Amino acid sequence: MSGFKKYVNPFFFRKNRHMEVIEKVREVAQGYLKEHDIEIVDITFRREQQGLVLRVLADNPRGITVNECEGLNSYLSEALDKEDVIRDRYILEVASPGLDRPIKTDRDFEHSLGKVLEITTYEAIDGRKTHEGKFVGMDKDNIVVEANGISVVIPKAKIALARFKIEF
Repeated sequence: MSGFKKYVNPFFFRKNRHMEVIEKVREVAQGYLKEHDIEIVDITFRREQQGLVLRVLADNPRGITVNECEGLNSYLSEALDKEDVIRDRYILEVASPGLDRPIKTDRDFEHSLGKVLEITTYEAIDGRKTHEGKFVGMDKDNIVVEANGISVVIPKAKIALARFKIEF
């Protein structure tokens, strides 16, 4: 080995502060979510033009109501302040993910069974990067969509974006 010492920056392994906040928000919300049959779809915490914004997208199997979003917002606002999770000033937003929400988790896919999806992949599958079809099944590693009698198996790891197909 040469005379150079290996140096590893200790901050390389330190968790990003924003990720720590997101994990803590999930932890603080757990009891409330279970009690009210609500699930968190996504959480972002970032600096925007108006300052730090903590954005929580929540849903439930029936479709979340405005009152349920307000209840979660009130609970999180009080609980996060009590736990002193975010020391800086921030804006808390709790909202529904909307009709065009991304489908990310296995649970999201399970709720989507039988619906028509639009899927974009990181690389071509069967010669295409975009696929549209009825979501007919999944396993640990893949989903299956069907269109015009043809099934396409798409590895979950290759999905860049999956959403419901919205027709007007």
